Amino acid sequence: MLYMRLMALRFQFNERKGTEALAYITSRWPGISAFFASKVLFYAEKKHLNAYARPIVADTFVAMPNGPVPSTLYDFMRNRLGMAGDPEAVQGAIDCSQYPRMAARRDADMSALSDTDRACLDEAMEFCRSKGFGHLSSLTHQERAWADASSNGPMDYEKFIDEDNPHREQILEDAADFAAYGVL
Repeated sequence: MLYMRLMALRFQFNERKGTEALAYITSRWPGISAFFASKVLFYAEKKHLNAYARPIVADTFVAMPNGPVPSTLYDFMRNRLGMAGDPEAVQGAIDCSQYPRMAARRDADMSALSDTDRACLDEAMEFCRSKGFGHLSSLTHQERAWADASSNGPMDYEKFIDEDNPHREQILEDAADFAAYGVL
């Protein structure tokens, strides 16, 4: 069945998974900056969506001048926790007092992240670690999801799915179901 798009593909943000993903990243990349953490999360989301039809954290990614930024998690990285459902959990997981640098306060709760979540986060960290700020920013500007979004506007998760993915139509159908039912 051909996937018919009526509106942007959006998912319900999962704060617990987002917090644990940040704890996972910061424990494996001490002193990571908010810029690099944002790009790790973007590439991990994209990889996971292309492989499994669902994102990891389902944050709203915004097309900022230096590339994709997960809006809610970026607020967490900046220690802006007014919208957090459990600000103590975020503060207990990551130290953002030296923004833009971050550090883990504890190891991630692995029960919140699937094996595939962790594998995609690991792959994205490896990819981003080898890039400089300018190069990584430039690479993200070549991503269709970023390029097709309005400046500082939300990015459409449908455009995270590669055009040449041989399973694209099935992924879109499954992703729409996951989005509708809040499955991550």
